[in-house]
Amino acid sequence: MSPPHGEGAQAPASFPPPPADRPRPAVIAVDVGERADEPTPEPAAPREPQLDSAGRPMPVHVPYARSSRDSEVVSAPSAPRAPRPVRSPFWAAVRSHLWLGTIILVLAGGAGSAYWGLRVHQRISEASIERDVGGREHSSAIRCVEQQSNGSVWACGLVYQAASVCLIADVNPVGDWTTKDGTGLCDNRPELMAILPSRVTASAVAADMQSRLVMADARCARAPGTSVRWACLGPGSDGGGGDCLLVRVAPWTGLASDQSDVCAHVPALRKHNGKA
Repeated sequence: MSPPHGEGAQAPASFPPPPADRPRPAVIAVDVGERADEPTPEPAAPREPQLDSAGRPMPVHVPYARSSRDSEVVSAPSAPRAPRPVRSPFWAAVRSHLWLGTIILVLAGGAGSAYWGLRVHQRISEASIERDVGGREHSSAIRCVEQQSNGSVWACGLVYQAASVCLIADVNPVGDWTTKDGTGLCDNRPELMAILPSRVTASAVAADMQSRLVMADARCARAPGTSVRWACLGPGSDGGGGDCLLVRVAPWTGLASDQSDVCAHVPALRKHNGKA
């Protein structure tokens, strides 16, 4: 009778024998007894912290230590640059011409402004120059005639009482002016000759002598044989006559005076000169 299926004796599993050339595993012998006899090292005693003068622990510097405040710096790879566009020769020429045109316009504008300020701009009006020059010179009458169309040069005739002078007024671009002697510039100018006194009197000559600080309290009379010369006698210390001056009063020449003895020959001054 055959044994039931699955309950019969099974043959033992057979393993293939190891190959003859395979090395055997090495066996390492460990002497456990000797290691157990070795003493276990004792843990190191903690170091006493160093204290400062106030009794506080001093900071400990640990090499290569990083604090929490140090930021992590990570270098990111640089982004690739886009290729530079090729400039068109046409637009490059257009830009250069635009720059050149701008520079020319700026220079032309500056030159035009300078020309306008120096040659065209009216620097001062006639009323202003007459008021300013007349106020400085203390004249009784003044008239200025424009020599340049922009008011940079003026010929000014000034009349005091009997004497008159001619001045040239130069005006700078900001309106400031200076004067100098203008001998001969006012001659034969109808607009200036109109302010000259029609008749010169002795009292007017004496007033000009005092106002121009030439002689105070002078007595003047026309010198014999002339129409533009006057004899002026100053007061003396003893009540008699003082210095005698021969004064020339002509249009636009001011007061030109010289020492003279003409007062002794002028009848109107003889009694003041102490001579009969």
